[in-house]
Amino acid sequence: MDCKDKHVLIVEDQRPFLLLLRGLINSMGATEVDTKSSAEQAIALCKKRKFDIVIVDLHLGADRKNGYEFIEELRIRKLVKPSTIFLLISADSARPVVLGSLERRPDDYLIKPFSQSQLKTRLSRAWNKRQFLLPVHTAMVEQDWQQAIEHCKSKMTEPSPFQRFCLQLLVELYWKSGVPENALALLLKLSKEKSALWSQIALAKTYLQMNEYQKAIDTAQLILQSNRFYAEAYDILAESQNKLEKGEEAVSAIKHAIKLSPYSLQRHFTACAIARENEDFELAQESSLSIWQLSKRTIHQDVAHWCSYIRSILDAAEHAEEKKAKNRCQQEALLVLQRGKSDDVLQRLKGEFDLDIYEQVVQARMCTLDGKMMDAKRNLAQSQVTLENKYEEYPIAYAPDSLKVMYDLGEYDDALALVKIMQEQGVELDPNTQHLMASETARSEEKQKLYQQFNRQGIQLYQEGKFEQAKDAFYLAQQYAPVNTGIALNLLQCILKILAKFDNPDAALVSECRRVYKLIEDVPLRKQHQEKFDELKDDLFTYIN
Repeated sequence: MDCKDKHVLIVEDQRPFLLLLRGLINSMGATEVDTKSSAEQAIALCKKRKFDIVIVDLHLGADRKNGYEFIEELRIRKLVKPSTIFLLISADSARPVVLGSLERRPDDYLIKPFSQSQLKTRLSRAWNKRQFLLPVHTAMVEQDWQQAIEHCKSKMTEPSPFQRFCLQLLVELYWKSGVPENALALLLKLSKEKSALWSQIALAKTYLQMNEYQKAIDTAQLILQSNRFYAEAYDILAESQNKLEKGEEAVSAIKHAIKLSPYSLQRHFTACAIARENEDFELAQESSLSIWQLSKRTIHQDVAHWCSYIRSILDAAEHAEEKKAKNRCQQEALLVLQRGKSDDVLQRLKGEFDLDIYEQVVQARMCTLDGKMMDAKRNLAQSQVTLENKYEEYPIAYAPDSLKVMYDLGEYDDALALVKIMQEQGVELDPNTQHLMASETARSEEKQKLYQQFNRQGIQLYQEGKFEQAKDAFYLAQQYAPVNTGIALNLLQCILKILAKFDNPDAALVSECRRVYKLIEDVPLRKQHQEKFDELKDDLFTYIN
């Protein structure tokens, strides 16, 4: 391969090997060769110029962005051309490292040491394959799936050694465009001619997408009979078995996939979902921690992953059978919270995320675990008022844990308002957050429905002047939301209307006023609740003072 007209970037932190690589590339005719010793420096350079060939070492120093993360960021941020090829190199031939590398889909992967001949052959093949499929890759970068499909079909009519790669892309494009049945027809036709490993795994994935879970399982098991180290086959087994409510098998399969290839964010998100659905809180905790650690130096860096890790510890506390285990989990959550105050990544996010506010939300969650509902309510209310005052737009990072406490407290109106805010912001939520929202909404659905029913009934009766009946309806609503602020204010309003009818206040009603008032005493109120309380407090204090 002649590289004289190619602009090459080499990213390698070991200077002797960097110089060796540069010499090899120069001997292949390249005159424009840039070198960097870190991914961060290389990304800054890629913002200024585009390269034809990028050669990057996997390991670029402890606590630094590695080759995986570098390739992914360049692609997602579109800092490379569709024609650019990536060659990932590494001295580490351990199976998890190799599998993790291949899952990032570099154009090729080389284990050190390698010869000039090997380097030239791999670069030449990768370049020719990329150029042959360039129209497809260009359309894919623009997410024009239909155009990419048409280019794929056209390329399949041309003689080329890269037909298999064209077929693979076409199958994936059918998945992306929401027509897995087209992928299935193509793969079944292909399986009659020859049965390559990639087509078998693609067939299993297609069955999974089409909700044909048993067929997906059968296909994945056939793959594992010939290659027991295929992590993706275990992924498919896990998801399919989970859909068929075979929880124990699903957990076992996803654990096996992680053992084989532990460097995939998506695999750990899948593990979290399966673990939570099957109440394996240890696995959920381990994978939540892995998500945070794997994402810290990547384009997927998000404080929400750290929050999810703390939440996973508190989930374990909530479901602990022994008090000792529960206390241990709570202490662990507090320790992680304290360590977060010195975490470099969290410190860089300080302007977007306030650890003190988040600590209040966590304290509220811990109070609900201990049955201290009023303390939980005060902590949550203070955190929400502070958020409203500090930010123009509600920061999504605080939403999942706040939502969890709102449901636990029965503050359903606040929960619905927060869900609406999240939907209106249109932020793409990570799978952990999506799972929490769905599970908490489902868990509270019946109580929330009854609360809303009796609350609406009470409001209607109050508007009709039927205060005694309205009070009874609000009492029923309170059974499903014992510390709900809105219900407390509605009850106070009703009781004060009834008390106003008598010259001598009824002692039992006055006592009831005191009880209900304690549900909002010293609790920071949101604007609409504060306005309503301001209207009531003069009459209220006339009685309870």
